[in-house]
Amino acid sequence: LSSGINAEYGEEQTKKFIFWVKRLDAPIEKKASEVQKFYAFMSKRLRGFPGFDGWSSEVVEEIVTGMERFVMVNIHSAVFNPAEDRERNQLLDARIRSLHWILPKHLDFTLPSDSEQADRQLAIAQSHLLQETTDRRNKTPHDKIRGMEQCCNALHDLFKIAHDAAAGADELLPMLIYTIIVAAPPDLYATIQYIDRFLPSDTLSSGETAYHFTNMCCAQQFLESLSHDKLSLSEEEFTHFMEGHSSHLEEALTTKFASGLLDNLTRVKECEERLRRLRGFHSKLGGNLEQLKGDVRSHRKMVESEVAEMMGLFNSLQTDMGQLMAS
Repeated sequence: LSSGINAEYGEEQTKKFIFWVKRLDAPIEKKASEVQKFYAFMSKRLRGFPGFDGWSSEVVEEIVTGMERFVMVNIHSAVFNPAEDRERNQLLDARIRSLHWILPKHLDFTLPSDSEQADRQLAIAQSHLLQETTDRRNKTPHDKIRGMEQCCNALHDLFKIAHDAAAGADELLPMLIYTIIVAAPPDLYATIQYIDRFLPSDTLSSGETAYHFTNMCCAQQFLESLSHDKLSLSEEEFTHFMEGHSSHLEEALTTKFASGLLDNLTRVKECEERLRRLRGFHSKLGGNLEQLKGDVRSHRKMVESEVAEMMGLFNSLQTDMGQLMAS
């Protein structure tokens, strides 16, 4: 092949490759290898296309990335969470859900207890993490790694809010682990494997993207192998919590949050009691109103009867007077 290609050739080759790889009966690692080879082949041809002469490297890079995205959108269903990953993916999902009792103190870091800004930043980190795993539009490795990066960036901002300093790897990792536990993103293992296999290999070789992805992989491995000694707990305590005896309530009772929560619960009970009394009054009023309506109807009938009787007497009197005058 010549070093240059035209647009028609590139589109034709890409469609042929998509058709072929979707029907390839091979282990997932073989499919990943073929995709990476195709990336390299098409990237070289696109970058050597004479029509791109004079274009900035950023624009050419966007075109190459667009080709990679097009491939992955079309083969996503054939390569995401393959049979080789499903058991471990399900185990990690279940493991994360079982660790809901873990608090920041177990991971040796602290969060401001009364900072709305910090709470909001943690929520933002969780939303980015959930979006990359649950949003059906995020089908490419580029989309999914972007969600992880945004999550990590939000945690960097959270650390700065809490400590007025930049977070290093030792500070970022425990916050990321805690965020994963709280958010409980589905298919985390499958997502990490998908990115590792199908994001262009040079993207994960260096730079900020590689740094954040490495932290995500470390968090995954930590959660899979978590034991009592990594949390500074006794084996009995760890088993106690894993069996569903949450530590959250025991700790929350001594916090400002719990105090506010109890105040709110008290207010709810007061409102419920007021509502109960109001309903009783309304019911009683409804009964009295029905009785009043009955009395009004009876009185109306009595008045109508008396009026009719008086009209009868008046008519009789008029008749008698007429006869008297005639005589």
